Amino acid sequence: MRKQVLRHIGTKASGIIIVLLMLSGLAFGATGTSLDISRTILAGRTLGMGGAHLGLSNDGEGLFTNPSGLAEISYPQLMGFTRKIFYSETNYTLFSMAVPTNYGTFGIGYAGAITGNSLPTIRDPGDNRITVNPSIEAMSYENSTVLLSYSRILPYKNIFVGGNLKFITQGIKGGYADRASTTTIDLSASYRPLEFVNLGINLQNFLGGNLNWGNASEKIGGYIKLGGALNILGKNALYKSTQDLVGAFDLDIPRDTLSSALMHLGFEWTPYKMLAVRCGLNQENNGTYLTFGLGLKNTAFRFDYAYAQRPGMPGDNPHYFSLSYVGDIVVSTSKKVVGRESGITFINPKDKTVTTDEAVIMKAEAKIKNIIETTTTWTVPLVSATHESVNTEQASILSKVYQNGYPVEISSNGLIENYTPLNLGRNVIKIAGFTSNEAIMVSSEARIIRIPAFKDVPSSYWAFEPISLDSVLGLIEGYPNSIFKPEKGITRAELTSLLLRSANVNQMRINEARLQKRFKDIKEDIWYAPYVNIGAEDGLVLGYSDQTFKPNKILSRAEAITIMARFAKLPIEGTLSEKSSIEVVSTFKDLKLNFWANKYIHPAHKAGLLKYLEGKDFNHKKTFTRAEAAEVFFRTKEIQKRINEYWETGRLSTLEAR
Repeated sequence: MRKQVLRHIGTKASGIIIVLLMLSGLAFGATGTSLDISRTILAGRTLGMGGAHLGLSNDGEGLFTNPSGLAEISYPQLMGFTRKIFYSETNYTLFSMAVPTNYGTFGIGYAGAITGNSLPTIRDPGDNRITVNPSIEAMSYENSTVLLSYSRILPYKNIFVGGNLKFITQGIKGGYADRASTTTIDLSASYRPLEFVNLGINLQNFLGGNLNWGNASEKIGGYIKLGGALNILGKNALYKSTQDLVGAFDLDIPRDTLSSALMHLGFEWTPYKMLAVRCGLNQENNGTYLTFGLGLKNTAFRFDYAYAQRPGMPGDNPHYFSLSYVGDIVVSTSKKVVGRESGITFINPKDKTVTTDEAVIMKAEAKIKNIIETTTTWTVPLVSATHESVNTEQASILSKVYQNGYPVEISSNGLIENYTPLNLGRNVIKIAGFTSNEAIMVSSEARIIRIPAFKDVPSSYWAFEPISLDSVLGLIEGYPNSIFKPEKGITRAELTSLLLRSANVNQMRINEARLQKRFKDIKEDIWYAPYVNIGAEDGLVLGYSDQTFKPNKILSRAEAITIMARFAKLPIEGTLSEKSSIEVVSTFKDLKLNFWANKYIHPAHKAGLLKYLEGKDFNHKKTFTRAEAAEVFFRTKEIQKRINEYWETGRLSTLEAR
């Protein structure tokens, strides 16, 4: 083909056209070879390292040198380069993009050299000057390659594979016009035997391919590229260092191309994260030359410069520049105070303590606790950002501390210890303190109820708290000589009176009820008579068929819970309700399905009145004691409301009148 072109344009054709034909690789003869333009990499990093890039191919330039290396990338990679070469007659463009996915890394690339309307010249034999030859038509030339790339990590350790599907097009027009295209592939692999060594191979144009011109056919030449990189200095390197130093070596073995084996050697030193200094030896068919380069990188982009003499490109400027998007994770943190806790912690006594002691040794830790929200952001510039927030506590000792308005001493580790007398009833110990600059005050308090001691109810007794609080609120009384008789059975009259006295029944109603004669065995002047009559009138208690009440009869547990369920106004469930029976029996296995009190026991259990029996049998015939009465009474909704109000305000309220 080349003979046909030369024959057409004459023996004095332009030197530029000859150079372009050399670049395209059109050899003499009808079966010559044509060089793939995509292997002429003019990007800044590759040239700065003498063309050695096979073991460093995890960036945008790797799509052309060793696509398997792109399997390692975590962020999208882009690279772009354009400039004029060959006496500024030819526009050379290089572009690549690679995107990692869950299915491997996909990429696309383009390499092209285009010369448009190049004028042929002639040397004037008279004055030896070069002028335009008007007898020959201007010519245009195109050589381009489009690459579709894919790479992935194999299941085997540290092995990566990849390849390019390439579409090659060449054309020429002017005095002679023709066009040819073909398809071929690159196959590549990388292996990392050690964390600081990476080896690579790339079979460029593995399938060959022919460019079929009008009167000739040419093979697409290629190379078997072998190479590797060694991390000499760095975090994961032969020698640990805060700086990075990488050495790389490539060997190009030609296949179906007019070239000898070529060697490339390069080094990249990164003293700072944003700066890379490069040098290398680049061997081409016409000699071996030194190269130098610089790389400037921020978190998203890398600007590369290379100084590389290319004598095979007449009139070429040895300065090369390229711009790449390399991505990176930028980790940033921010902190702010999102909350503040008192930090004053009572060690003794705890809040809501019930005691019979006349004084306590108050112990507390006086610190302020700031809630610090630390937000960490991982940003891949122009791609995505991920945020994570964690709250932590930061404590500092208070400088000035007061107990109930009086200054107290604080130790160097923030502890306070002080003897504190207690009054009968509700006591509040309030600790307040300031930060060192007195900008912030924090406080906390502990509430303590001191009760008169019942000699037969020690603080270790299981019902100590309900007996004590019921007593403080005046809901239940003890006996003379400070005794309570917690294990004594409670009578029908006593439980009825206890419940109705706590309900603050109107005095007029009590006086009226005292005159009633409902039961034969209750005298009008006895103390519990009005309460029994009111209880019977309200359906709280029932008499017997012989019109007796049996006020002194000791209540069984089933009888007492029935009365207290009525007092608490709990919804009654049918005795034979399947749901009720199943749930009652599953909780108290000793109760029969058709037991008469199930309809009261089950709602009492659901309302939380029988917590003291959890995990035990119900024992419905067992005597119901004064301690049990205090416990169940304490658990009712109305009494809990009054107790909570007393803890908060110290006020004694009453139940709604019945």
